[in-house]
Amino acid sequence: MKANIDNAVAEIRTVLEQVHALVPNATTSLAGYPMLFSRTQACSTLVSASQRVILNDVAVYFEGKQRELALSMSASHVR
Repeated sequence: MKANIDNAVAEIRTVLEQVHALVPNATTSLAGYPMLFSRTQACSTLVSASQRVILNDVAVYFEGKQRELALSMSASHVR
């Protein structure tokens, strides 16, 4: 999953670069990615406790990659 996220973030970077080239003074905001499941309560019989941990970890990884992207592109008005 992390490789897929890395690829998606690379594609997001390309789109943000295109936006900046077209509208150099525009500010683009990336929204954070929330935790998908409670760490303490079972919310479904369809998703096991170990699966919830994995999916939450992936969400945290994705948000971190978005944050890194925004920081690296702050000169291009990305936040």
